[in-house]
Amino acid sequence: MNILALVAGIPVLVSVYGVVRRQRFFFLLGYFLYALIVVPNEASLYMATGDMERLAVALIWTLQGVLAFPNKLSYDGSKVFKSFGVKIFCGLAAINVFGVYLAQVMPTPPDFSESLRPVLSTFHGVLAFLPMVGMYLMLSNKIPVADQA
Repeated sequence: MNILALVAGIPVLVSVYGVVRRQRFFFLLGYFLYALIVVPNEASLYMATGDMERLAVALIWTLQGVLAFPNKLSYDGSKVFKSFGVKIFCGLAAINVFGVYLAQVMPTPPDFSESLRPVLSTFHGVLAFLPMVGMYLMLSNKIPVADQA
């Protein structure tokens, strides 16, 4: 297996861990780390080739990094927090649904093999599905509410 697939799999596993343990910090950390992999790679390809598609992809995953920047804010169960969370989760899901499509149609960079496409599509598919799980847990009050001091 390609080393790039292994490196890209680590943030996916971090996000899965965050969902399983119901820890928002790790959930968002995985998305942030994934953005840190995609953005420099796409930006360097843009610099080398001048393809605007590469710049667009870099900017979209920059947005993912901004949305997913991990913080230690505690979940208070309020309607405002739920509304904010749903919006962020929808954004993360949309970005990664787009990622599934892009992994199939974008030209393959020189350091990628053609066999890496299904792996990257799978990673983006998982990252598109996880926010749906997070929204379900949040909206059904299955995420533990932090103690208010």
